[in-house]
Amino acid sequence: MNNVNKFSIVVPARESDFPHIQNNFISYLTVGAEELILCIDDDSSIEFIENVNNLYQKLNKKHNNISSLKILKVERRPDYQFHQAWVRRKGFLTAKNDVILTGDIDLYINKCVLNAINIVGKNNVGLTSLQKFPFQSNLRATFLTIWRLMYQMLIRATYRDVFTGLYALYRPYWLDTEDEVIKNLQNAKYAGLKGSMLGEDTYLRDCMLKKHKCEYLRCIGAVDYGIALHDNPRMQIALGRYYFQQGKSLLHALWAGFLYAHPEAIVGYLYEKERVKKGLSKMGDVT
Repeated sequence: MNNVNKFSIVVPARESDFPHIQNNFISYLTVGAEELILCIDDDSSIEFIENVNNLYQKLNKKHNNISSLKILKVERRPDYQFHQAWVRRKGFLTAKNDVILTGDIDLYINKCVLNAINIVGKNNVGLTSLQKFPFQSNLRATFLTIWRLMYQMLIRATYRDVFTGLYALYRPYWLDTEDEVIKNLQNAKYAGLKGSMLGEDTYLRDCMLKKHKCEYLRCIGAVDYGIALHDNPRMQIALGRYYFQQGKSLLHALWAGFLYAHPEAIVGYLYEKERVKKGLSKMGDVT
């Protein structure tokens, strides 16, 4: 079984993410991983790679026991509709260790993530997800966060399968469960009423659940400095469609839309219900 002292971190990043790298890189490097694999596109500029390496060298001089860094260039594969799905998975396959922590570079993580590391690979647990706290960049984001925190107890009581893009996984269980459908998923960010209804991380989780357990931890594993994608109307519509495909009731969709302040999710739910009724889609169709 896994050694909790040996784990890898896999993080995708693009050149446009360099401000996030400057802000959050150190948090990934100092939580005790053996290695940090930064997955970048294979056409990334030499200047970008040099900037990352220079930043790493500066941080290495200031901090003890910093993780080793591997910059992994990832080629585009035509059989993957969503490039980032392959970018992350190339990192999973390259990692030294079977226990892998993954997130996005716009997260500033803390040592709470070690709670997830300590669980995966034991007692048939294949994945553990951690909560994220969104950084408040504007008044609307502040209001939505306060609203969601007020109802957090109800949310957790109603939905035990809370899942975020910050999670640890046990690689043998991932390889044992995820199928070729992952190649057909598109970027859910642009899905809306068409295209994939879920992201590559959620699909990984759903596949994992077929044979193994997933745990959802209440500790705040990171501060999220990125844009809240689920506040995007297109993402909310896709989420509502996914609710229906998962066999959730309309009451569930209404309750979730209220608690999470996602009104467009109701539109997506009703849209997908009508599509199935007319034979334009079938249950279980997520691509």
